Amino acid sequence: MKAAFIRQHGDPSSIEVGDMPDPKPAAGEVLVRVRAASINRLDLYTRAGIRGTKQAEDQFPRILGGDSAGDIVEVGNGVAGLTVGQRVVINPLLSTTPVPKMMGTHVQGAYAELVAVPAGNVVPIADSLSYVQAASLPTVFLPTWSIIVREGQLQQHETAMVLSASSGVGTAAIQIIKGVIGAECIAVTSTSEKIQKAHELGADHSINYKTEDLAERVKEITGGRGVDLIVDSTGALFFEAAYASLARGGRFGTCGVTSGYKAEIHLGQLFSKELKLFGVFMGSTDELGQIADAAGKGQLKGAIHRELPLEEIADAHDEMERSDHFGKFVVTVA
Repeated sequence: MKAAFIRQHGDPSSIEVGDMPDPKPAAGEVLVRVRAASINRLDLYTRAGIRGTKQAEDQFPRILGGDSAGDIVEVGNGVAGLTVGQRVVINPLLSTTPVPKMMGTHVQGAYAELVAVPAGNVVPIADSLSYVQAASLPTVFLPTWSIIVREGQLQQHETAMVLSASSGVGTAAIQIIKGVIGAECIAVTSTSEKIQKAHELGADHSINYKTEDLAERVKEITGGRGVDLIVDSTGALFFEAAYASLARGGRFGTCGVTSGYKAEIHLGQLFSKELKLFGVFMGSTDELGQIADAAGKGQLKGAIHRELPLEEIADAHDEMERSDHFGKFVVTVA
């Protein structure tokens, strides 16, 4: 089969596109013909071997990529409820082992024509949901859904703030806040173009963090009250100003550290304002089913920056590292 893989860690030029052995489904697994796969920051980290993704020599060549959608072409022994021909989206966090593993990082990934995965990691999708749209969902919508719906328990009368609103997580968060919950949404991003696109997705208010004081703008927007929930995938960059902008009883959910690992916490605010600070990593396949259902109904939609063939994946990695994009890069495979 054709696949995009690395033989060693490196820059985008280390990605090769060529032939790899066809996978075979073991008992309890299904074989999926990949139609589309999306690119995430974790794919870039894995390619470079940074942030805990460095691989041992015996793990190469490594097929990159986690998020994907396609058709089931073979069903392994012991699989019930799934049939050949079903259109599915894959949850890339494999939890069948004591330590969950991410496709494309810890095991072979989805930048390929075929992938074998546990049956419990696939979710059937409606005919109304395209493969490209389905592939754009898992790694950005799962943690965001966990922050907003499961852990943050955002209510319709509340206000949520999305940090780095132009990222995949950010575009997903805006849509869940507006399309599923119906709450007020503040989008934080870096350019007037990105602000316009955030408003097109449904954001009610915006803050340009390069030209405006985040904490002061939050006070203006909320009448001094602050925000009830913060969705953060950036880490250190905005933490102190955003944390200080929480209303009494506010919740701060994080699912990434793209701008750095370390920040200071004001413990006095933590207890005096009765704040909640928490982290999430992905989500369950049941939650992916809820997300896919909402997407099939038109409540959610992956923000697609660019579709591209597998052969151009190195260019996409390069462009994504520059952070000039808004939304997802999606690879069409077959």
